[in-house]
Amino acid sequence: MEQEVSLLEISRGLVEGTTAPDWINAFAAAIGAIAIVIGLIGANRKINETQRSARALRRSQIAEELIATVHNVADSFNYVRNPFGSIPKEKLNDKHYSYQERHNRLAEFNELFKELREAQIRVRAVIGDDEVEAAVESLFRARHSVSVAIKMLADMVDDDPPFDDEMRGLIRRLRADMYSSSSDEDEISTVIAKAIETVDDNLSPIARLEMRQK
Repeated sequence: MEQEVSLLEISRGLVEGTTAPDWINAFAAAIGAIAIVIGLIGANRKINETQRSARALRRSQIAEELIATVHNVADSFNYVRNPFGSIPKEKLNDKHYSYQERHNRLAEFNELFKELREAQIRVRAVIGDDEVEAAVESLFRARHSVSVAIKMLADMVDDDPPFDDEMRGLIRRLRADMYSSSSDEDEISTVIAKAIETVDDNLSPIARLEMRQK
């Protein structure tokens, strides 16, 4: 009996006189470290998701800007190339008036075409789409063609009427560039319509924050 009491007291003294074993401390430290790692992973995922959302929103805004600008440019072509117009009475004998008036119309949209170039550069830098790039460039070429047509036709006003087929063909092509029409010769309108279609098809899903599928 005395021997049993002594062993019990000894065991109790060992328990009361010692601290938690080292493996318990190590286990607790490991659990804490795992919790920190999990927290860091979650925070990193949240940061990445926020960055992706911000980038998608930026792409959407840039795409929307170019879409709107391209449609405004198309409207400007309709205004400049409208075949209908009126001539003031005091300008009825001015052979250059209609051409000067067309030139002035075109110049009214210099700032718009500057905005188109800026929007094109932003899309090129952030989105990068070769088809959209080519479509926008075709609008600038169309504007140049209209400008050249106005100037050349104005320069021909005082010339003798052309009689050879080559000169008549040239004037017909220049007039087709300066004036819009429903004929097959109106290549400018075809170019503009194709450019709008390409920009809309390629950028609208991005503007709407949709996944583009091909």
